[in-house]
Amino acid sequence: GRVPGLYAGVVRVGRLVWHEGIGAADISVPQVSPTVDDQYLVASNSKTFTAVLVMQLRDEGKLSLDDTLDMHVPEVTHPGVTIRSALTHASGMQREPVGDVWETLKNPDRAELVAGFNEAERVHAPHHLWHYSNLVYSMLGELVARIDGREWYDSLKARILDPLEMRRTTVGPVGSAVTGYY
Repeated sequence: GRVPGLYAGVVRVGRLVWHEGIGAADISVPQVSPTVDDQYLVASNSKTFTAVLVMQLRDEGKLSLDDTLDMHVPEVTHPGVTIRSALTHASGMQREPVGDVWETLKNPDRAELVAGFNEAERVHAPHHLWHYSNLVYSMLGELVARIDGREWYDSLKARILDPLEMRRTTVGPVGSAVTGYY
């Protein structure tokens, strides 16, 4: 009743064996349900991808979960933000990047992200409370880019998406995309 649109499928041995779309693929055309060809934004699922990338780098010996962000991103001035606390939303850092990201829907570039992180507020002591932070996960993406030597998406594509043959998982819509959902 309250879900605008949903598409689900079951894949077995590389073949789609069941699928169904309900609701609306585009909220301005409510009578058209999502199909197998519609694409949804990954949104906060990108945090799972980022965490996997960080853990791969840890497994390769390129970082320790107890490293602080400034060990890999030297411009960081907030002391004691460990990779572990960042991954678990326990760093105490504010939720969003500095500025009006949600009002403008414009994310900072990499340089603006790091500069803004240094201006950001620490709203809790580390490991004191769980506090969801898009800002900190963006910094983990910057950490991945610096350690892996390529842009976050390029690292994601090479390390996760291509090996899993996830050809339509992108940072933005490609072709037919579900609209009106964020």
